[in-house]
Amino acid sequence: MLNKTWPFVLFIVLETVIYGAGNVVMKLAYDGITPLWCTALRFGIAFAVLMLVFGKRTVRMVKSSPAKSWLPAGIAMTFCYIFCSLSVNMTSATNAGFFIALPMLFAPFIALGLLGKRYTKLTALLQVAVVCGLYLLTCGGGSASFGLGELIGLGSSACSALALVLSERSLKDADAMGFTTMQIGVTFAGSLVAALVGEPLPDFQDVPALSWGCTAFLALAGTCLALGLQNVALGKVSSVTASVILCAEPVITAIISAFVLSEALGAVGTVGAVMIVACTVAASMEDKIAAAFANRKRPAVSASVPQITFPSTTASFPEGTIPAAIVYQRAA
Repeated sequence: MLNKTWPFVLFIVLETVIYGAGNVVMKLAYDGITPLWCTALRFGIAFAVLMLVFGKRTVRMVKSSPAKSWLPAGIAMTFCYIFCSLSVNMTSATNAGFFIALPMLFAPFIALGLLGKRYTKLTALLQVAVVCGLYLLTCGGGSASFGLGELIGLGSSACSALALVLSERSLKDADAMGFTTMQIGVTFAGSLVAALVGEPLPDFQDVPALSWGCTAFLALAGTCLALGLQNVALGKVSSVTASVILCAEPVITAIISAFVLSEALGAVGTVGAVMIVACTVAASMEDKIAAAFANRKRPAVSASVPQITFPSTTASFPEGTIPAAIVYQRAA
């Protein structure tokens, strides 16, 4: 797997780095604009940009593909980002960071139901290790409370996993960038409705330049580029593998936050980060590891050599007779 798909694995890794940096940028953006309106603007700008670049491909895809091939993934992603914004507002950043980063818990089971993929022991082991690593990274060994904000954060992870699996299923026949454009368009529509219902309309003239700049980064890099990389990669990398790699997002956030926001990562958090990175590497080589274990368990096959029976070379002659060949040989 690694030899054939490593460029696409790197796409998911790059997406994870962008998302990790985006969490820090999002914090800076929220200083001048409310979360839901920031999300609506982010996806609105991204949708407009992608329509300018891939508009013709998107229109062709919509005409040739039924809505059920791209609409469900867009709806799942809409709820993922809305739940994420609500969770950050309703609980601590530490708890939200933990519960939002758990798509790996749900992706294998959703892939089992929708795609018929096997749930392996290695997948289960990676799930346990990722949860432990995320807990150590985000909670620092302390106690993580569970309330409505945490429940919504868990819902965000579930919707993220569902969007990954639905995207993998749909991208077998759909154009990747056309699919990405419509997915972002659906998310823009849903987040705009959520912003109109859930938050007062902001005075856009009072939004500081820093918030506009952060929103532009989230739209161009954190949405257009990141989702484009993801959907191109999902044609070659499974949604379960992608969900494990994406769990490294808080690691990137913690590293960048240490420099930008002066948030130090302690020894316990460092152990958690190392565990997550190890799981990410293992996930990218999952097929290779599974094949290695299968070869070790396979019993050695003993090659049975068939017994060859040669015909007897002993000749019997009637008594008192000598073959002519022997007579000639003696005469010579």
